[in-house]
Parts: sequence; C-alpha cells; structure tokens
Amino acid sequence: MLGLLPVFRGRSLLLGLVLSASTLHCGQRADHPPVFDVPTGSSASGGNDQGLGSLPLGEGGADTTLCGSQEVKAISDPPNLYFVVDRSGSMLDALPGSAYSKYENARIAISVMLRAVGHRVHYGAAVYPALVNQDGCAPGLEVFPTQAGDSPSFAAKSENGPVLARLLTKLGNLVPSGGTPTAATLRALEPTIVGLQGKKTYVVLMTDGAPNCNLELTCGAEACIPNIEHESISGMDCDARLNCCDPKQVGEPGVGYCVDADATETAIAEYEAKGVDTYVVGMPGSEAYGAVLRRLAVAGNTARPGGTPYYAVSDTSELSAALLRIGAEVAITCDLALEDEPVDPSLVNVYFDDRLVPASDGSGWRYTSEKSIQFTGTACDELESGGVLNVQVRAGCPTVVR
Repeated sequence: MLGLLPVFRGRSLLLGLVLSASTLHCGQRADHPPVFDVPTGSSASGGNDQGLGSLPLGEGGADTTLCGSQEVKAISDPPNLYFVVDRSGSMLDALPGSAYSKYENARIAISVMLRAVGHRVHYGAAVYPALVNQDGCAPGLEVFPTQAGDSPSFAAKSENGPVLARLLTKLGNLVPSGGTPTAATLRALEPTIVGLQGKKTYVVLMTDGAPNCNLELTCGAEACIPNIEHESISGMDCDARLNCCDPKQVGEPGVGYCVDADATETAIAEYEAKGVDTYVVGMPGSEAYGAVLRRLAVAGNTARPGGTPYYAVSDTSELSAALLRIGAEVAITCDLALEDEPVDPSLVNVYFDDRLVPASDGSGWRYTSEKSIQFTGTACDELESGGVLNVQVRAGCPTVVR
C-alpha cells in the first residue's frame, strides 16, 4: 500500500501435568479395564477450523475433586511465535466495519490470539518500517524481544498478563507511517529470528499491501503500485499512459514504488531453508496483490490447502479468527509426551480445565506408548480450538473409559 513520506509516500503444549501414585476417592467406578495396550503410530483426528475461541471456561461439568497430589511436568519445548507487523501509512486507515485503524485491529487480533495460546509459546514482535527515518523506507526493527508468555491463570480470569500487556503497550505507542520495506526488514531481522532457541520458530507477517521500497528496482506500469491502485504522483494520474514508477516520466517521487515480490520471496525462502516457517496475513488493501502474497505463503511453507494459500481477511472477526487458527496450529498438538511412565496406567485420568476427559480410541485420549498420550476425535478438536487452558494428567483413580 501507499504511505511513504515526502520522497516515498506513502506444536507443543505448556501444560499443568499432575501424576500421583496415591489413590484418592473421586467417585469413579473401580471396574474399568486399563487402556494402556493401544497400538502406536496412529494420528490424531479433527481439525481446527471450527469453534475457535468458543470454549467457555468453567462449563462442561468441571470436577473439583481431581485425583492426585504428586506433580510431574510434561515434556515441553515451546515454539517461538514472532510477529512482523506492517506499520506503513495505509495501516492508519480504518478497517471496514470497525471504528479502529487496520494497525489497531492487528494489535487487537494479536491480543486475542495470545490470550488463547500465549502461555504455550514464546513470542516477540517487530514493526516496519523503522520508527524514525527520512524516506519511510528504513528496514523495520524489533520492538519486543522474544520471551515466555504469561501463566494461563490470567486468561482464565479474562485478563492480560504482564508480558502480553507490555507487548500491547509497545505496539500501541506506534503510529503508522511510511512505506512497506518487507524484504529489507526480513533480511535485517534474520539473525535475531533464526537465532532464537527452542523447538521451532514461526513468523506471522501481517500486511495490508505489497512490499515496496526497493530503490534499485525498476518496473512497468503493471507492477507499479500507484498504477495498480489508480493513484497519482505529483498531480499526474497513474494510468496506462503513465508509468508512475518511471523516474524519467514522473521524476524522483516515482522511485521505490515497484512491487518488490522477488526479493521478499527470496528472504522468506531463506528463512524456510533455516527452519523458520512464515505465515502471511493479508489485510484489506492487499487484494490487488494476492498473487504476491500467495508466493510468500508458499515460500514460507504455510500455504493453506485449497483456495487461498495465505490468510486473506476482510474485517475484524476474520482477522482475529485467522490469528487464532495460526496460534492453534503453531502452539497446540494432540500428542502429549510425559516425563515419567505412570506406575499403573489403569489408574490415570486426564482433565481439560478440571473437566474429566474419558479415555477412548475414537473421541477422548489414549496411550501411544508408555510415556505418551494422544487426544483423538472431539477431544483433539477441543484442544486445537485454543479454548483449553490447562491439561492435567493425574494418577490415583481407575481410568474412566468412554
């Protein structure tokens, strides 16, 4: 999108896991058979496209007499989630159907996502272009170093924890301005992002237009952003008769407006080659650049099967839903590794937010080895929805089987 300054306008779970060898009275029947002998290698069923954020806490028959008192941690290696947020001048425009700007809606959507999965990831953020620069094309910079998210207790109370509050404050203090130096920003951030420790790192690139600001790039009118958006430069209409990216026709103001697709795709491909996947979220204003954003999603190894490979959103609800889906895909898995093998696998039960989840091959949980559990069917769906804050595995009562 346009918006450079005068020269250039315009999958891992962090869980509370409890195992105990003591037997407490829980009211469960004692004649349920053990469910330990389950074949390994099967995959969890279910997807995450429905019910996002729709699982209210405290409902569904919570059981306050959970068995077990000895705490054993789950094996966890939280992924890194790194937001790269477009703050070009056009992000100051209102999002359709909202009283807030596109930039503010991006901040809100990040909040919604991290309320749901922030305790399961480490996260950081950068914005682009840089906060202070002369031409609006300076590469972006990190504004929030990657760190562990808040305890799930804050989300359970519908509150932002201190880590999320600091991130939102950092983002909220910025005013959109300048161009969209996407390729230069990704190159500048690469040492920071690729160097993050942890199981895996994912980038979430949020933008409302095409990458630009490549001062060395020349192009025809078909790849010139002012022409594509039917704008004008220096009082001249950018149409089929005038290439507004050609300095010979419009002078210096036309430099930097070519769609910088190749360099941006290369930067994302370099991330992918080093093990970092990139999700692409196209906000309103990016519709004309769908082909470019498709290329970026494919290069980032996050292309969605069928339809549009990237997350194309048109309003607030779609934006929040898109980030929730990304968060669930990154942070949640239906396979849970245990640090220790239960002494008696027939005396183990699993709870979602204090609510019993019966053992079942088809829709519940089952063992896949002596030290691993897999959630299946609707239990996997519920977990992947992002609405389950805490999973507890407790030993001491006969396993409840569906």
